[in-house]
Amino acid sequence: MATPKLTGKAKLKNDLAQQKVRVVQAQDKLNSRINGVPIIESDPKAYELANTAFNAAVEERNRLQKLVDDFKEPEKKLSKFEADKKRQADLLANTVPPPGSTVSGDPNTNQTVQVDDFDGLVKLSREFVKKTLDNSGRLELAKKLKAAGIDVPITGEYTDVLADGYKQAINNAKSSYNLRKEYPTVDSYLNEQARQVAVLKAAGVGADELPKPFGQQEIYNRSTAEGVIDSIFTSLNLGREASKTEIDTLYKQLQAEQKKLSSISKGTYKMVNGRRVLVQESGLDARTFLENKVKELPAYKESQAAKSEKRKISLASTALANGYNLETDFAMELPGWLEAINSGKSIDDFKNKIRTNARRILPEAVRNQIAPDEDLTTTFSTYINNVAKARGIPASNVNLNEVIGMATTDKGFADYQQFEVKKRSKAWWDSSPEGFAVTTNIVNDTLKDFGMLGQGVRTV
Repeated sequence: MATPKLTGKAKLKNDLAQQKVRVVQAQDKLNSRINGVPIIESDPKAYELANTAFNAAVEERNRLQKLVDDFKEPEKKLSKFEADKKRQADLLANTVPPPGSTVSGDPNTNQTVQVDDFDGLVKLSREFVKKTLDNSGRLELAKKLKAAGIDVPITGEYTDVLADGYKQAINNAKSSYNLRKEYPTVDSYLNEQARQVAVLKAAGVGADELPKPFGQQEIYNRSTAEGVIDSIFTSLNLGREASKTEIDTLYKQLQAEQKKLSSISKGTYKMVNGRRVLVQESGLDARTFLENKVKELPAYKESQAAKSEKRKISLASTALANGYNLETDFAMELPGWLEAINSGKSIDDFKNKIRTNARRILPEAVRNQIAPDEDLTTTFSTYINNVAKARGIPASNVNLNEVIGMATTDKGFADYQQFEVKKRSKAWWDSSPEGFAVTTNIVNDTLKDFGMLGQGVRTV
């Protein structure tokens, strides 16, 4: 049965006990004798080395003892769900948590700030406003948003406008934090926006002159929408006009989308470094929205256009798996390929053309070992995964051509040692997670060999 790995105070106590043994061993060496004569008399140089080691061992023991004496158990780290529930409770109580909102912590480190999970808040924003908050909570939220310059009705009743306003506040807070790293929570962002509005009022800006969001919304009536839908059917080569039922469905979906606050293309004045700046935000593109909805209809899914699009996606996937961009690297050939495929030629013929083209850069000894229908990302998958792990990035982000250079020789595939030598010669390796770990282990092992490092406590 495996021994459980010690952590926290138990680990420190264990390390301290081991260090006390080292102190005794160092002291024994300091008091040792050579032919019955103490080394302080028989070998002064050896004594100095032993005395240095003894002093270092005592110092390390004292350091560990202080860590044990001063140790405080870390607070339980909140899960994302628990953190969000705490944030909701704070909001209901009309209390503003400190920057970082939910602070995790470990009192033995300085890591005290936690940033709001903005993406998670966006997903739950509508449910939070509609179901979690009661009327008084919604009223307080509306006042906060209004004070920060987001135009929402001041009421405790649920409205889509209030939910959209809260979602807008979360997205604005996320953008602000990603840009300047200043306000890590939605509440801290809203407080700052409210402060800026208050500064403008204090400066004597009249109520009618306060910078408010403004913008426009392109509202399609049924006649306009019908014309756009028919033009989309034509551009997608569906071979007919939209039916009344299809137009009714699409127009109803468009109307619902146009009612959302996010559909308005608007500009908002914001204070940045003491200056009033106009920020433009795009709204709903009605034609793009309708085109995406048309592609969800059976009329499109069963059409030749949809089949052609699927074939194009399939070719693009093969191109990507062999280090190419289909529309860039095969721009001249692609139209002819698609036409031939639509006429009945096998798509596999063109996929193999892409594969053959990609293999021209490989040594013949490697090229001859690859099956005709195998993609290079499959061939070099072991090497790709090795590099991805070394760099701490997804395998899809690894440069295939760079891996091929490391993984091949004139005689065939590189063995492990050859590959490692090439990999570690890359400019990125020293600063990669793997490079840092290897270097750290070497330094720590060297320090341990000289008795200057307690096991697992003081690491580089």
